[in-house]
Amino acid sequence: MKQVQTVEFEVEGQRESSSDAVRSPPDTVRNSQETSVGGSSEHEIGVRDLNIPSTYKLTDMFIVILGYVLFLVPLPSASQPQAALQLLRFQDSLPEASKSLLQWNPTTSASAHCSWPGVSCYSNEKDFRVEKLELRGLGLTGVLEDSYSLLCGVSDLVLVDLSSNNFNGTVPTVLGNCSQIIDVNLNNNHLSGPIPPDVFKPGKLLALGLGGNKLSGTIPPEIGQCKRLEYLALNATSLSGEVPSELFSVLNLKYLYLDLNTFNGTLPEFPSRCPLVELVLLNNSLHGSLPPSISNCRNLRFLDASINKLGGVMEQDIFMGLMQLDELSLARNNFEGQIPMSVWSLRNITSLMLFGNKFNGSIPEDIRRCDKLTRLDLSENVLTGPIPASVSYLRNLRIMNLYKNRLSGPIPQGIGNCTSLTDVVLRENNISGILPPELCGLRSLEFLMLSHNHIEGPIPDCIGSLISLQVFSVYNNSMTGRVPPGITKLTNLTTLNLAVNNLDGVIPSDLGKNLVPGLDILDLTGNQFTGELPLAACSGNRLRRFTLGDNKFVGSFPTEIIKCKSLIRLSLDNNSLQGSIPNELENSSSIEYFNIRGNMFEGPIPTVFGSWSNLSTVDLSDNKFSGSIPKEFGGLQNLVEMNISSNRLTGEIPPELSRCPKIDKLDLSKNELEGGVPSEILSSSSLSIIQFQDNKLTGMIPNASVSSQKLQVLQLGDNLLEGHFPCSLNKDLNSLNLSSNKFSGEMPRCIGNLKKLEILDISSNDFSGEIPSEAKNMESLRFLNISYNQLTGQIPAAWAKPLEQPGTSDGNPRLCLASINGSNCRSHKKAHRGGLLAGIITGSFFLTACLLAAIYVLVTRFWNHTPSTPEQSLLHDQSSYEDLPDDLKFVDILRGTEGWSDKYVIGRGKHGTVYRAQSMKSKKHWAIKKVDLTEAKSNTEMRILNLVRHRNILRMGGYSIRSGYGYIVTEYMPEGTLYHLLHKRLPRVALTWGQRCRIALGIAQGLSYLHHDCVPPIIHRDIKSDNVLLDSEFEPKIGDFGTAKLDSDVDEDETDSTIVGTLGYIAPENAYSSKLTDKCDVYSYGVILLELLYRKLPVDPSFDEGLDIVSWVRTTLHGYSHHVGFLDEEIMHWEREDQQEVMEMVDLALKCIEMVPDIRPSMRDVVSSLLKFQKKN
Repeated sequence: MKQVQTVEFEVEGQRESSSDAVRSPPDTVRNSQETSVGGSSEHEIGVRDLNIPSTYKLTDMFIVILGYVLFLVPLPSASQPQAALQLLRFQDSLPEASKSLLQWNPTTSASAHCSWPGVSCYSNEKDFRVEKLELRGLGLTGVLEDSYSLLCGVSDLVLVDLSSNNFNGTVPTVLGNCSQIIDVNLNNNHLSGPIPPDVFKPGKLLALGLGGNKLSGTIPPEIGQCKRLEYLALNATSLSGEVPSELFSVLNLKYLYLDLNTFNGTLPEFPSRCPLVELVLLNNSLHGSLPPSISNCRNLRFLDASINKLGGVMEQDIFMGLMQLDELSLARNNFEGQIPMSVWSLRNITSLMLFGNKFNGSIPEDIRRCDKLTRLDLSENVLTGPIPASVSYLRNLRIMNLYKNRLSGPIPQGIGNCTSLTDVVLRENNISGILPPELCGLRSLEFLMLSHNHIEGPIPDCIGSLISLQVFSVYNNSMTGRVPPGITKLTNLTTLNLAVNNLDGVIPSDLGKNLVPGLDILDLTGNQFTGELPLAACSGNRLRRFTLGDNKFVGSFPTEIIKCKSLIRLSLDNNSLQGSIPNELENSSSIEYFNIRGNMFEGPIPTVFGSWSNLSTVDLSDNKFSGSIPKEFGGLQNLVEMNISSNRLTGEIPPELSRCPKIDKLDLSKNELEGGVPSEILSSSSLSIIQFQDNKLTGMIPNASVSSQKLQVLQLGDNLLEGHFPCSLNKDLNSLNLSSNKFSGEMPRCIGNLKKLEILDISSNDFSGEIPSEAKNMESLRFLNISYNQLTGQIPAAWAKPLEQPGTSDGNPRLCLASINGSNCRSHKKAHRGGLLAGIITGSFFLTACLLAAIYVLVTRFWNHTPSTPEQSLLHDQSSYEDLPDDLKFVDILRGTEGWSDKYVIGRGKHGTVYRAQSMKSKKHWAIKKVDLTEAKSNTEMRILNLVRHRNILRMGGYSIRSGYGYIVTEYMPEGTLYHLLHKRLPRVALTWGQRCRIALGIAQGLSYLHHDCVPPIIHRDIKSDNVLLDSEFEPKIGDFGTAKLDSDVDEDETDSTIVGTLGYIAPENAYSSKLTDKCDVYSYGVILLELLYRKLPVDPSFDEGLDIVSWVRTTLHGYSHHVGFLDEEIMHWEREDQQEVMEMVDLALKCIEMVPDIRPSMRDVVSSLLKFQKKN
């Protein structure tokens, strides 16, 4: 008779539930309520049963017969039965609409009311007695307190069920006075207010259901007076406070449901003779430990205390007395330590739900004892070690969820014996080895989810035997080989996710055919697949996601896939697809995300895209599209992000794009667009990012409506724009780039209105005059480039610090930097203008002559030098190597650094000195690292930088080898190093949560690329904040590969006792092993994460002697409950939700700095963990 509801936990395609309920009393309670009532049945008497003497006359016989007939016909009663009257009064007390629902009509019959809907009677020798009133789910309304007292007058009524109606008002106090009613079910109504203590007067009450109402307050301690109470449902009632100890003193209470409330405090002790059979405490705020006295509840069959704040280490024998336990759920709490060994002695357990805690240790082989298990969920803990081989004894197991732990080792072969399995979810562990062929014997398997592990080898050829399989996900592993043809036999398959592996070959052309109901998700991203796209994927007409980016697919645009009416997401980026996109494409109104960037598509952009009404993101960048931008894009009402950069588009920017009401980001950069910047776009009420740089735009920046803007980033650099500095820009603008245009005139006073501007680049224009004093208001500036203009006068204080970056103020000969230290240079400028000009001209000629002479001497010495040793001969041969950027000559480097003057030094490291130089032709800045090759072991850094291509790896622009020195040219990073940003820059730079997430993710993606995507893999070996550089948008880039090692190289350090790395970042295994793996980079990355979140140096002066940041963080985590107070002081002022996410990132850092290298996650795993923060921020 139980009625169970379920609370769903959404976990990537798998089914999780924890039973709670507004439950009806179990049958055992019902049976105890039966009273010994009964009565003889009515006798039917017929004329044939009469014995009439033959001597009776006919008239006498008629009289006798008439008498018997009259005896059989019931006579009208003067009044209705008392029970019927009371029920009619109850009906009359209800609103008119509810009266008609009951359909009770007055009657004078002694038994007619027993046939009324919801009324149950029993009969005795005299009359018919009403025993039960069951009006469940009829939609009755009214104030229950006004009506319920009328039911007390029904003298034999023992059960009232008014559940699932719409009664309101308070809980009737009269419940405690109706002593004959022992079973009351008022679940799922709209009752409100506190529970009256009088409800729990001493009496005969056996069952009370108040669940699913809108009550308030606490459980009255008077509950202890109800000594006979067996069933109590108070779930989903908004009750709060502590659970009173009096509740557990009710010695007959067997069924207790307190779930879905806000109870807090600790649980009371359980009595020595605990009668509980079912106890549900799901989803409250209970804290403290689970009392060991729970073992007194020897009849307990169902225990659910999930989603609370219970915690601590449980005693190992806590469940020893609960041999009847059938279902145990302690999920989503804070339990620590090992799972109690007594759990594995519960031989009757069928469902074990311990997910979402902090249990550690391993899963013991003793799990074989729990051979009745049908559901095992230990996910989201810190379990280590292998999956025990004894799981092969769990023949009844249907669901095995072990995801998000640190389990290692292979999948046991014995899993093939668990033939009842429907769900196997092992994702986000350290599972290794191959997929055992024994898996293919699980013909009932529906979900096989193994993503984010280290599984190797091929997909088994027998995969086609899993005839029930619906979801197969091995995303982010190290699997190799081809997709076996047998995968097309999985006729129930709905999700196939093979993304981020090393799979190759051609995808079977009939993948997706003959599937029932058909593929829903196909994700092959990040492999080495070749051949043509699997165009049969939408044969079932339910395909929603078709993501095949980062492969080597060839062929033309997949028109067949676009015809799929269910398609929501299409991603084909970074393949080798080519040809044009036909304009005759169907109107695919379902597509929301469309990404074909990084292919070789050409021809015009089809205008039909403008009719894809649900399109929110479109990325056509890095192709060869030509022609104009279709104005039809302006009809996309749901468009949020549009990127068509790096193509060959011409014509003007269509102003119709401003009609997209939700558009947030518009990137048209790196094309050949002409005309002006449309004022409609600049004044858009939705756009926050506009990127039009690197085109051929002309004219002036139009006036824009300031009041309607939310513009944050405006990129107009490298165009042909002219006119004055615009005064109509949004005052909340964050980033503005007007560099390399033809702007002129004086800087207006309105520039001071841009108080939130952090990035300003107006370099390489023709601005003139003095910088207005209002610029002092721009206190948020952290990057500023005003080089190569005609500015004069003093620099405002707010501009002084950003202009300390080398090269950011060059090319303004009459600009005075003296304002930084407070001196006045205006009179000096006027008095010596003529002499200054002459001196500049003379000095320029002199400097040029000297540089040319120096170059001549260097070149002469170089060619006349005769090497004296084989090593020097090798260097002599190398000196002829040079591959510099087109706009940078070696003479530029010599001239730009004034012969390697220290004033151009922007960094010093173990392996060389870094200078800033500038191209005389393009005015672009470069970083030049000068390395002494006679001291270097090899040219490793140049070799690696020349091999790698990733946005989070410092890009090498070129190199030169001359006279024993190597000159490595890399992109210039205006924000300097992460170390300088965190610890040295003054005033201190505030970092948002989004910025920290971006920095953390960028470093992780760079390392993941080095470790997993480079062939051979690359180990950096000196990851630290000083080797992480930041561009103007705070995008991090990893540099300094002087100690890096390719996995294919012979380890030169195996016989070298020197420890590689930097103090505070060095992994502990460096002290005892010279054979290092990529896990040493993972450790160093964990230190950087802590440095980013705590803003402490790895070896900080504030730490006690002998502590570094790793040991200090571990100490504070274990010693203090309010750990947020130890983080960077800015974080103290953040929203609580952000603080919670910070602590999750701290947990990730702690995983990276595990003492044992094998326990640390891979950088690919780290990236996956960080992506959730990027989505939120």
